[in-house]
Amino acid sequence: MDDLLHCPICGNKLRTSHLNNKLLHPIGKIADYAERVCSEGYNHIVSLWTDKSTNQIDLIKLSLNHKYSRFVEIDYINNKSRITCVKEGKYEYIEIPRLLDLDFNDLSAIKKTCSLFITFS
Repeated sequence: MDDLLHCPICGNKLRTSHLNNKLLHPIGKIADYAERVCSEGYNHIVSLWTDKSTNQIDLIKLSLNHKYSRFVEIDYINNKSRITCVKEGKYEYIEIPRLLDLDFNDLSAIKKTCSLFITFS
């Protein structure tokens, strides 16, 4: 996925931090990253990690609820997704062996899709 400078959910300009020689544990890759974050929008946090050498997004992490206890991660390097649920301080992961096709313009549809995975796992 190509690099973004504005939030795919709300359109706000993303805040950028530069991380050199950073290991992203969820995808197992070391690179120089531009971490782009939207925390200004209503009821969501989006984090994008863009490899500076390719200008491609390697990982997206998106909050799924207002308590920030559910997240979905889209791993473009390994072509898989993961949903994280925090319950009583413990992390539970739902591994999805494919990329979820999410319409970032429709946050409620993303939440519904992820809720189905949570319900049936």
